[in-house]
Amino acid sequence: MLVQTATLEPSSLNVEERHQTYCALDSMLTLEILENINKEHPGGAEPIYSFERALQAPLLEMALHGFLIDGLDRHRMELSVKKKVGEARMVLDQLAQPIWGKSLNPRSHTQLSEFFYKCMKIPEIWLSFKGERRLSVNREALEKIDEYMYARPLVSLILMCRDLYKQLDVLTEEIDNDGRHRTSYNIGGTETGRLSSSTSVLGTGGNAQNISPELRRVFVADPGFKLCSIDLEQVEARDVGFLCGCLFGDWSLLDSCESGDLHTNNCKLIWPDHKWPNSPVECRQLAERFPVYHGWTMRDLAKRGGHLTNYNGTAWTMSRVLKLPIKVCAEFQARYCRGASHGSGIRPAYPALRHYWAWIADRLQTVGSITTPFGRQRHFFGDQRSDATLREAIAFVPQSMTADRTNLWLWKVWANLSNRIQMLAQTHDSITFQFQEDDNIDEIVVHVLALLGEIKLVDSKSQRAYISPGEAKVGWNWAPISESNPAGLRKWKKGASDERVRPSGLVRLSS
Repeated sequence: MLVQTATLEPSSLNVEERHQTYCALDSMLTLEILENINKEHPGGAEPIYSFERALQAPLLEMALHGFLIDGLDRHRMELSVKKKVGEARMVLDQLAQPIWGKSLNPRSHTQLSEFFYKCMKIPEIWLSFKGERRLSVNREALEKIDEYMYARPLVSLILMCRDLYKQLDVLTEEIDNDGRHRTSYNIGGTETGRLSSSTSVLGTGGNAQNISPELRRVFVADPGFKLCSIDLEQVEARDVGFLCGCLFGDWSLLDSCESGDLHTNNCKLIWPDHKWPNSPVECRQLAERFPVYHGWTMRDLAKRGGHLTNYNGTAWTMSRVLKLPIKVCAEFQARYCRGASHGSGIRPAYPALRHYWAWIADRLQTVGSITTPFGRQRHFFGDQRSDATLREAIAFVPQSMTADRTNLWLWKVWANLSNRIQMLAQTHDSITFQFQEDDNIDEIVVHVLALLGEIKLVDSKSQRAYISPGEAKVGWNWAPISESNPAGLRKWKKGASDERVRPSGLVRLSS
């Protein structure tokens, strides 16, 4: 049927014809946009677009297969969390009743705003959300309210309740009648190329990419199968280090990543005057126990502060996020990459980071777009001189590199090993699959890691090659191994036998 939309009167069509015409117009609009993109950027979008189309196959297979749920364990955890919620709500109400004469809902923005700002007379906290200022009682605002000693017990209970409610949301998500949790992966859902996930096409399941480790215990391998989860190791820090090496010839950050434990190596560079042992193991032990500030060790600060600083987070932001004095954060950042004024003698460990930030700012203001080493181009349409846009652009490159590497690796594993494994999940910088218990896990993991090794970046000047390593863990459920979870994921070592056996009595409860 040919429809002349320029002269079309919608009332002349029946319901079915209107629906078909609407869908056709949607498709034609998408085609027109693509044609214009190809004119402005001939061939530029094609590799990424073709790859994302190819990625549909493994993601659709994952969405259809789903992840088996241990229904009995799920039910037990649900009851346990509900009990904790009830106990926390009871104490919260006991504290709130004398203050304003009624119970307090920890999930109600209206109640919390009235309770803290009007009843308790705490100064209002306004936060910016994408340029719009709003009166807030989110986690960041509550952590500011927590500074008032008389509000601290209430804030602690509210945050505890919110965390427990999030766990309940996951534990009460509807699963399909075959006992499986299914999720839909959105390939084009983010600006960096990272996948996003949500409920299945039937409205069951949910986001499988942000499930907390303790809740992953209810996600189990099918009978006769075993799980394997492989994480990329410190991949975003490695990507930043590779960029600094390619752009400025400074490979120190990538060297730290590749020569052992990154965070311990950072400690040795940030605090070079400290008496460090010769043994890497002893160095890590020292870094993990040497105090910097009120329970924070050197390694704690190097791990969390380093990640935040890589993306141009300021000392003020670091202080707010990590709850540390700004003086401690400023000294750390001076030693990490920023340097210090007034001739303090501090030599920063990674001065190239500042040059990387400046390079990004120059690209924003002169070109308005950035292309990653994987060929993904992004145009920035916001205020290209604002700090918010700059920080977004700084984070974009390594985050996008991690996303494209993980997705390409997932596709390679699916294309080469689909006869031996079943892909189950992708969680931004890791993949999870299951294999038959009687199969050779060493062969499988070695093959999967070899496919990761094929994704190699090479600096055109120095010819230095960069491959991101992966760490494999194996078990019968998706949570880490522990005393209370002996069937969880345990680190894989080639040639090492797993003396554990699959727990008996797996029970599946349909929703």
